[in-house]
Amino acid sequence: MEIRLFSEVIRDARAGDPDAIEAILARYMPLIDRRCMNGCSIDEDMRQYIILRIIANIHNFDPDKYK
Repeated sequence: MEIRLFSEVIRDARAGDPDAIEAILARYMPLIDRRCMNGCSIDEDMRQYIILRIIANIHNFDPDKYK
């Protein structure tokens, strides 16, 4: 996998590149999983909700913020 700046990944995700969206989700999945812990297991409904909200709002991400 080639190394790209995070700002480039965001720019590609905003353009609809599914690989870029997947890269963003992979980068933040440990954080998402920690926020979805319910006792000692992951609340899958909450996890899915967060992922869908990220995808739905990816157009609001500012790629210039990550230069």
